[in-house]
Amino acid sequence: MAKRILLFISFALVIGACKKDDPPLFTIPVQNVIFSVDPTMQPPFTYYIPVNNVMTNAMNLIDAHGIDTSEIKSIRPGKASLQALFGQGDLDFLDAVSVRLCPIGSNKENCGQEVFYRDPVPLRTGIDLDLVPSNVNDVRDFVFPDRINIQVKLERLRDFPKNTFDVRLDMEFEVR
Repeated sequence: MAKRILLFISFALVIGACKKDDPPLFTIPVQNVIFSVDPTMQPPFTYYIPVNNVMTNAMNLIDAHGIDTSEIKSIRPGKASLQALFGQGDLDFLDAVSVRLCPIGSNKENCGQEVFYRDPVPLRTGIDLDLVPSNVNDVRDFVFPDRINIQVKLERLRDFPKNTFDVRLDMEFEVR
């Protein structure tokens, strides 16, 4: 019986010692980032779609929360989604997609840091697709500037897009 109690206490100490992430202080939304796809996009090619000069508004949000930037431990990818707009098409043509943050003036393929991805994209996705945060500890260097470039990388296509249509990207970054 004493061995079971000792084992239970040891197990509880190990579990208690595991550090869990603190909840984010707040999130920085980067929303309504619009880009277009068209039926000339074809498998097996990769397409890099730049969206330049996107406002982050990060410093204003940090100031509004009364936080000094030196108090921030990290800024991490939180959640993101893609949505085909106006019912003109769907995202079923995608097999793998990622989103990268790039400094202003940089549009090279695979620039900056990958922050969200989905690989593989589920079959019959429809018009909405949730992306997965990349395993990156801190993207503050990309989020702090007022403006950034975003690169949407259509890594693999299953098929041609059905027609030309716009896609909206919404992202949130967690300030910790």
